[in-house]
Amino acid sequence: MSLYDALSNSVAGASAQSFALNNISGNIANTQTAGFKTTETSFADMLAQTTAKSQSGGGVSTSTRDTLGLQGTVQSTGVATNLAISGNGYFVVRSNTGTPQSPTFTGETAYTRRGDFAPDSSGYLVNGAGYYLFAGPSATAPVQVPTGTNTLSSLTVSPAGTLTGTKADGSTLALGSMTLAQFGGQDNLTSLDGGTYVANGQSGTPSYGLNGATLTAGATEQSNAGISDQFSKMIETQQAYTANTKVMSAADQMLQDAIAMDV
Repeated sequence: MSLYDALSNSVAGASAQSFALNNISGNIANTQTAGFKTTETSFADMLAQTTAKSQSGGGVSTSTRDTLGLQGTVQSTGVATNLAISGNGYFVVRSNTGTPQSPTFTGETAYTRRGDFAPDSSGYLVNGAGYYLFAGPSATAPVQVPTGTNTLSSLTVSPAGTLTGTKADGSTLALGSMTLAQFGGQDNLTSLDGGTYVANGQSGTPSYGLNGATLTAGATEQSNAGISDQFSKMIETQQAYTANTKVMSAADQMLQDAIAMDV
């Protein structure tokens, strides 16, 4: 392996650790974001091309994986319209392609675990990332609750997904039946902003149903990013980055010495 290979490998290593640190920083920033799933960084050795008498430097490649199958803690919030999933499945959501006063939902169907839903001015349930909750894929409008003086005081979800609201005057209101999207290859979903995902060829098309999952009203699933775990990874990444920069400095100095010897 030449000095140029050593320099190339150290640059690749530092770049890979920088990439990992970017993911870690995002995880730390979202430790309080409802339904957030951590992004893990994987490293793979780039195999060197070798012959009987020589070996070229390899390097490292990186890839990411969202921990979609790792359940976060379900925590009570006291907000009636918040919803939490325990088990597999995703809320069916869409973004508003119109205006707040005249919403339209012609965009693609998306999926999320972020259940901090609250009513907008029209009573439609929208989460903190701006995505509107739909009871199922065939629903033409988001789930809607009463607004004004007779807002919901509580919301219940049956084991079959039936939503029933209790208004401020004590009367009940049927809000429809919720379903969840299920994916055979959920780890391959394409990530959007706000903890939202869309299907692709690797994730497969969704099936619908609770499939053993339960919905809890007045609660949200918390982020699965732990501060202590992420800080430990940050320290390891920082040390690996520093080690690569030292290799860079050493290789650079050796190259400078070699050039000086030829002068």
